[in-house]
Amino acid sequence: MKSIKILIADDFPFVRKGIRVCLSQSSSYSIVGEASDGLEAVKEVARLRPDVVVMDVNMPNLSGIKATERIKEEFPDTLVVIVSMHDEARYATDAFKAGASGYVLKGSEFEELEAAIEKAMVGKLYASPTIAEDLLGGFVEKVRQGVDQDTTGLTQREKEVINLICKGASSRVIAGELFISESTVKSHRGNIMRKLDVHDKASLVMEAI
Repeated sequence: MKSIKILIADDFPFVRKGIRVCLSQSSSYSIVGEASDGLEAVKEVARLRPDVVVMDVNMPNLSGIKATERIKEEFPDTLVVIVSMHDEARYATDAFKAGASGYVLKGSEFEELEAAIEKAMVGKLYASPTIAEDLLGGFVEKVRQGVDQDTTGLTQREKEVINLICKGASSRVIAGELFISESTVKSHRGNIMRKLDVHDKASLVMEAI
């Protein structure tokens, strides 16, 4: 089985080393590089083309959230799992809006990071339990307030496409998941952006969430 190529981005060397040591214990992962700030992370993604970036939130030059946004815009097939000390739901919301596939608290057991990476590789999202609970609570509150009514005019297929876009899936992955062509995916994406009156992927994801 082909190993998952990992890029580790954190401004603290001992954190990067800790993640490297833990992931290197499994043959499932191959650490291809490290970055000490968000801007370097974007550059290293361009150079190394990892499958997954394990990204800190607070970094110099470019934050982890902004770096994630850049990476997903320029390299949509690269997945990002955020690792953070912030346990407030708003940070996780910003991360998922930027295109991250996972949000793991730094105080978690290491197995959570592995779970987030594995889920990301199969197109699923992951959040540490306390964060997931807060996110769910916010969603339930919105439902109770009645703001979940569909006023977008999106078709069922367009809803399926936007759901996969929000999970960070590329056009190729979406096409395979829905058994349609990539050109059809792009057509659906264009229709969705027109109906939601947005002009870029980041805004599209933010509107959807």
